[in-house]
Amino acid sequence: MAIKLEYCNVIVPVKSIRERLGDDVFENEFAQNTDFQWRDEYLFRAGCMNEWDLADILDEWRSMGFEPLTVIDGEKAWKDVCVVNSWHGPSYRCDWIQYDPKENVAWLKGHPRGAAVGPGRIGKRRDDGT
Repeated sequence: MAIKLEYCNVIVPVKSIRERLGDDVFENEFAQNTDFQWRDEYLFRAGCMNEWDLADILDEWRSMGFEPLTVIDGEKAWKDVCVVNSWHGPSYRCDWIQYDPKENVAWLKGHPRGAAVGPGRIGKRRDDGT
């Protein structure tokens, strides 16, 4: 599966959330798809529309023990989270995300793209039937 992108997207692997915070926390706080956050089988997405909200979201992930950035070959790269800008892709290198600019979706690298999940939906077909 893939996740639909809107505006600014903070993406975290579901496996990382479950491993670091536990299955109970994941099920209670991250499993439900809403208008602002959704997930597929592999990726969780939270979104925002401005840099201040983005900073708050990244601070929240940091407070839960996630390290957003690292340096690879002298350049910033996303580590535990990845910021993907709608229609532009990851804002820094992100080795675990695949991004399709035509469809404006992202999915976990190494897994099939599949149907896109968006606001309030999981495992449902997109409006175009895919």
